[in-house]
Amino acid sequence: MRVRPPRGVADRWLAIAHERFGAEGLRIGAARACVLDVIARDAQCLVGAQEIVAAIRRDGGTGSQASVYRVFDDAYRLGLLRRELDDSGGVRYEIVLPESHHHHLVDDASGQTTPFHDDELEAAIVAAAHRLGVRMTGHEVRIRGVIAPHESRGPMPPT
Repeated sequence: MRVRPPRGVADRWLAIAHERFGAEGLRIGAARACVLDVIARDAQCLVGAQEIVAAIRRDGGTGSQASVYRVFDDAYRLGLLRRELDDSGGVRYEIVLPESHHHHLVDDASGQTTPFHDDELEAAIVAAAHRLGVRMTGHEVRIRGVIAPHESRGPMPPT
């Protein structure tokens, strides 16, 4: 199950994306606008190019994988997306907005990645950075394991 960001998060990211693309002289035509809109809506948590292409087609668009990769590359270069390798070596992306920070829980049994937020974990990370004398600029946490059905807590609440 894909957790979608609240529309406000997607709208803020999309506005920033349009501003940064424009500042770089990158024209936002219909194809690029469609890809950016789907990324804003669907890439709160680690998506690949195939997932974005499939979403565009579900929405009635005609996006190609090459177009999606071009937008991913530009958006990554502009600091709008974070990317990481998945366990199979594929590249996955998610939008970057300070107010939508979250971590990832990876179920080793299914391969499903679920975003989560934990205030106590955040406080512990900030305290550890302070003890280490680090001015923290960011952090990422990924918890891996097998989620037993009775231990499932569902998706994270919206940020």
